[in-house]
Amino acid sequence: MVCPICENFENTVSATLKSYPVGTIFLAAVSGGADSMAMLTALINSSFLISNFSLLKCLHVEHGLRPAEESRGDADFVFDYCKKNGIECFVVHIKPGKIAAFAKRKGIGIEAAARFFRHKALRLHAEQLGENTAILTGHTKDDLLETALMRVLRGSGPAGLAVMPKKRGRFVRPLLAKTRADVIGYLTAKGISWREDATNTDEMFLRNKVRKRLVPLLDEAFPSWKAGVDAMANTQSLTADFIAEEAKKRIKWAVLPESSFTETKNFFAQPQIIREEAVFQAIDEMLKNKKNFKSIKRSVIRKFCSGAAAVDLGAVRVKQEGEKIIVSFAQKEFFECGISRMI
Repeated sequence: MVCPICENFENTVSATLKSYPVGTIFLAAVSGGADSMAMLTALINSSFLISNFSLLKCLHVEHGLRPAEESRGDADFVFDYCKKNGIECFVVHIKPGKIAAFAKRKGIGIEAAARFFRHKALRLHAEQLGENTAILTGHTKDDLLETALMRVLRGSGPAGLAVMPKKRGRFVRPLLAKTRADVIGYLTAKGISWREDATNTDEMFLRNKVRKRLVPLLDEAFPSWKAGVDAMANTQSLTADFIAEEAKKRIKWAVLPESSFTETKNFFAQPQIIREEAVFQAIDEMLKNKKNFKSIKRSVIRKFCSGAAAVDLGAVRVKQEGEKIIVSFAQKEFFECGISRMI
């Protein structure tokens, strides 16, 4: 018997992958939760992967943040499901306490630290599998909307409020057009179980607080809020692209091995938002091959662009020196991942 819900869900996932060439290796990030299990199940049932001679592999990261029997249970659940379906599954175990210590040392939240280690593991395995490897994650439309709300609360700029892209680098999000309700409907129709992470109810984390408190309030008081936030994100995507292009055209950086500089007079002749974006671009260019994790905050960039003589941004320092605006390395040691901008 044909299952319309299943067919629609699986076609949506397959459609996202059709731009990839024959023989692509797809590495699915699977936690065992509903979203990633729905993605993995849809991939297993995808006729596209078979016809395109593509390989499907899975990676599960045990973060070591919860009691061992719970987190190891998730790992075993994913591994067993993959084994049953003939999918090679890699399981990465992170030593308990390592993520918490990293978060404390870097001055970031546990969620951000866990994401860092998870992405590091995914990138490492993708590199080992080959250049033709894409990493698939189970982010849904609900995640997109929750992220937009979180960034509004944090005062993000246009790039931060822009639509979460389906593809960025190696990472692909084939479920972005689907809601959490769609995910549950699909798993129910397929008779597939999933694991519930107890930390998903812990309101110590901002996302959980947004999901459990703010979203229900918005649903009740402003029924059309999702369409409004979605429209805002699309508008901010256009705005961010325009600002980025204008900054590149208006402010040119001379790039040296240890620094970049531009003309002070021209820099301060530009609108504030263009100055800020230009500094971000210079920093990104300098750190693109470095290993740094510390976030670069727009509020600090804005302080400089508003007239401060110099600001320190962890890995880099921005200063005005006579007729030059200079972005230079502030230290010789860099940390473990690419720059993360909090815009």
